[in-house]
Amino acid sequence: MRAVAAVGAAALAAGAYRLAVAPTAQVLGRTVARCPTAAGQLALTYDDGPNPRATPALLELLDRHAARATFFLIGRWAEREPGIVRELVAAGHAIGNHTHTHPRLPRLRAAAVREVLHRCRGAVEDAGVTFSTLGGAALMRPPYGRRRPGTLRVVRAEGYVPVMWSVTGYDWRPGDSAERIGGRCMGARDGDIVLLHDGWSREPDADRSRSLAATRMALEHHGARGARFVTVPQLTDEPWAARQSQQP
Repeated sequence: MRAVAAVGAAALAAGAYRLAVAPTAQVLGRTVARCPTAAGQLALTYDDGPNPRATPALLELLDRHAARATFFLIGRWAEREPGIVRELVAAGHAIGNHTHTHPRLPRLRAAAVREVLHRCRGAVEDAGVTFSTLGGAALMRPPYGRRRPGTLRVVRAEGYVPVMWSVTGYDWRPGDSAERIGGRCMGARDGDIVLLHDGWSREPDADRSRSLAATRMALEHHGARGARFVTVPQLTDEPWAARQSQQP
């Protein structure tokens, strides 16, 4: 009986952990994950760029559909591709901090979290631009979505609003087709923030052709019903965002 009870307790603990780290969960600290009041609007977001193999093509695709998106940049890739960083901003897209090297932030001490944020900010500012803001705070997304209360306190203290997502494309899964990825994105509802990738933390020029194809499907599907694709700051009304970005 003790063994059964132990297994049950472990299962409950594992389930509680999964709920706590889910992208829309707020128990670890407030984040922006979706905007329930944004009628007829969606926010496409892309992590791990800029990527010379994918980001320029993605910019062309978004422009053809008059869509705006939000890009969470890795600092060391921004150092390699400052021209693409400038192109993102010039095209009207929002950009945010995705750290310099894409570590799991909960494993780091506060000083190390600050360092990876500072280095990414420096790379972006060296390109001649600054991060987009929401309610006066710069946009930031934790790598892998991993966070803990202490992590988010450091992020906010450094002047950022943490941005998560409510729809996952799962475009990093090697076995998933573009159609399956696109199907998930087509299932988004008004006010959702969709997670896709235009890069990869391990390669500066990763193949993201499936993500581009999924983006095209989402643009065509939601565009046909009259939805608009906007940046996270455009999606989210500031009073709501300010409440979400504060500690409970």
